[in-house]
This record gives sequence, structure tokens and C-alpha cells, in this order.
Amino acid sequence: MITILVLDADPAVRLTARRVLEHAGFTVITAADRHSAIAWLASLAVDLVIYDIGEDRSTGPMLRDSGNSDPGMRMLVLSRKDLSSPAAAAGENNLLGKPFTESELLTAVRRSLAQSTPRS
Repeated sequence: MITILVLDADPAVRLTARRVLEHAGFTVITAADRHSAIAWLASLAVDLVIYDIGEDRSTGPMLRDSGNSDPGMRMLVLSRKDLSSPAAAAGENNLLGKPFTESELLTAVRRSLAQSTPRS
């Protein structure tokens, strides 16, 4: 079974993502902050991390470099839907704009999981 970690400070985003992804057959865990996410990564094999980049571009590298994560783990970045967002400015390919629809979330997750190697 594929395990997905959703990291977002907004409880509505975490709840919506969990509901949609579990209905699609994924195992989903959620975290409200980086420290909780790192704790999950230390104790559980995660296939995909979905996280809100917000204004802090260091979240993804911090999670990947925590020493606890699987090098095959993929990342999907959540960000505002405008082109001035930090994720778009950073050139992130695995990007899902917020707010998102159920269909957009599932498409982005499947696209991220289909990649042969994760982004660095």
C-alpha cells in the first residue's frame, strides 16, 4: 500500500486531502508542522510527502535531509495558484495550486508517484 504524508498548517487542507486520498485507496498520515512530519518520517516508510511551501522554501530539503526519509520518497508541493508563489519561483515541477479540487489532487498525486526518481 502507498503511504502519503500531508504536511499543512491548515486543518481543512489536511482533512480534505486525507478524505480524498483514503477514498482513493492510499494510506494517509497528516502533520501540522515540520517537527511532526520529521517524527513520522523517522518511524514510517512514506512514498510521497505533500507539503505547503508557504513562504519557506527550506521545508522540502529539510524533510528530505532529515536523515530519516527514504531516498525514493517523492515530494508534491502545495502553493498558491498564482505564478508569483515561492514554489513557482523556485521552478518546482511537482506543484499543486491551492485551493485544489479532488480531481486536481488525485492527478497530481498519481503524476508524482509515477516519476521514476524524486526531485532533489
